[in-house]
Amino acid sequence: MKPHFSHSARTLQWALVAASLCMLQSAAAQNEPTAHSETASPVQQEIPVWDFTLGGTFKSSDLAKLPGSAGLAPVVGLQYGRWKLGIGDGSEWLRFNSFRKDSSLDYRWLDNRRYSLSLSMQLHTLTSGEGSDAPEIGQHTVRGRAVGNIAITRRWSAGVAWTQDLLGKGDSSTLGLGVSYIWPMDPQSEMILNGGLSWATAEHWRHAYGPLRQGADTLRTGIDSWGLGLNYKHRIARHWAWFASLSLSGDAGPLAQLPGLHSARAGQLGLLYFHR
Repeated sequence: MKPHFSHSARTLQWALVAASLCMLQSAAAQNEPTAHSETASPVQQEIPVWDFTLGGTFKSSDLAKLPGSAGLAPVVGLQYGRWKLGIGDGSEWLRFNSFRKDSSLDYRWLDNRRYSLSLSMQLHTLTSGEGSDAPEIGQHTVRGRAVGNIAITRRWSAGVAWTQDLLGKGDSSTLGLGVSYIWPMDPQSEMILNGGLSWATAEHWRHAYGPLRQGADTLRTGIDSWGLGLNYKHRIARHWAWFASLSLSGDAGPLAQLPGLHSARAGQLGLLYFHR
């Protein structure tokens, strides 16, 4: 079914207007003093600066199909004030081990040592599923997304991500929930175990798996996928870190009843440079 371009154009227009308002609000908050600051002790204002992260990974999307599934991929992050592209300056990745890492433009609404809340837009491939971290070959749409992370204790953290198809091309709505447990091994390294579930509407599941699975038109709204991951991080120096990860993902619910493979193992090894 073809999308209604008039509705999609209006939706995208409102999304861009909202992003612009966020930028103006951020600029106003940084430039206008408050009445409280005039009577209380001086408060250091946030001054926008440019920061970036560069690196690379050797990764495989399916360890069962080595060596054909393996390859090198760049890691690029850019951050200016509250705006972040990709991994940004890497600070959130280091603190929360954010369970959603992909290529998107984010506005950091809230960010401190315990909480992180951001709004973003992302180019998404309709048939890539929920485990993809970059656009792939196929029909694309633009996703709007809200992502939150919270450090529950020094070792436990949780995250939630809500996405919405802004162009009405069939990606519909998804909700991802994840938890992480951090095991510090020494002052420079740590091991992280994380897990998550993906909920989505029937429209999303049918568009994502329709070209790949026979009987996908019977999928319903609900939780149809899960994932587990084991990650290792090591700070080599102030600006350098390397990491390794293994992940296992699988189908759940009605999706697990369809013909085809229902689980996949992936892994990667990477090196990052943080300009902070």
